[in-house]
Amino acid sequence: MSAVRSITSKTCLAVTVAAILGLAACGDDDDDAATDPAPVDAEPADDSEGDVDAYCDASLAFEKIPDPEIDFETASEEEVATGLKAYATDTLTPAVADIVATAPDELSDEADRFSAIVDEIAATGDGSLFDSPEAAEDSATAHAFDLESCGWESVDVTATNYAFDGIPAELPAGVTSFDLGNEGEDLHELLLVRRNDGVTQSAEELLALPEEEAMSLTTMVGTTAFAAPGEEDYTVVDLEPGDYVALCFVPVGATSTDGPPPEGPPHAMEGMYTEFTVT
Repeated sequence: MSAVRSITSKTCLAVTVAAILGLAACGDDDDDAATDPAPVDAEPADDSEGDVDAYCDASLAFEKIPDPEIDFETASEEEVATGLKAYATDTLTPAVADIVATAPDELSDEADRFSAIVDEIAATGDGSLFDSPEAAEDSATAHAFDLESCGWESVDVTATNYAFDGIPAELPAGVTSFDLGNEGEDLHELLLVRRNDGVTQSAEELLALPEEEAMSLTTMVGTTAFAAPGEEDYTVVDLEPGDYVALCFVPVGATSTDGPPPEGPPHAMEGMYTEFTVT
């Protein structure tokens, strides 16, 4: 089950800060984001192995759903609501139905509440419905179950001003949850890009390139994790072999997703990036 965080505030800021260097944009996730994932080798928590396997597949499919293709910077409130209604109805609802149908008993209540939230967003277009403490608690419960039972790798990442700590130089291919905790004073994001095959430029060299050239050499993978100071978020990615960079493009001085970001330089320009290889 995906983290239940605010669609509207998170995605609006993601679009804005990613546009600074053009390495990512709403809807520009990797080609696998909207496709059915490969089966996950789960370690069942009980005797219902088939059910847990099916649930893990459904949860991973939901995690890989890309953000809504809405221009939050220019769209009116009515247009945003209309877009979110369509996104919830056409994209989220079928995926959530698979989660509800396969959820193990210990997650059935969380899955039902999550389904009710998606239904309400489909009716109202109000993405802030994901912001309640109860929704966040349900999300944390489901994510903990996924990490324990679905056979996913987990990387605990700490963000400070301005660095990532905890990402190893090498990771195995496969489904990996990057769990971001923010110990800095600014808002931070964890955005992952894969250097396209044959690209040898370092992260520093890529960041120095013109926007279009940098975009042509890299591909965003997964969705972006955001965490305000003292908070946590995560992103689940099905990593393929290759060379990756974790970056933060949030502008210096941004402390929340509320309102437009300040005009400070992106954190990546302050050295907030980490390179790693997937084998």
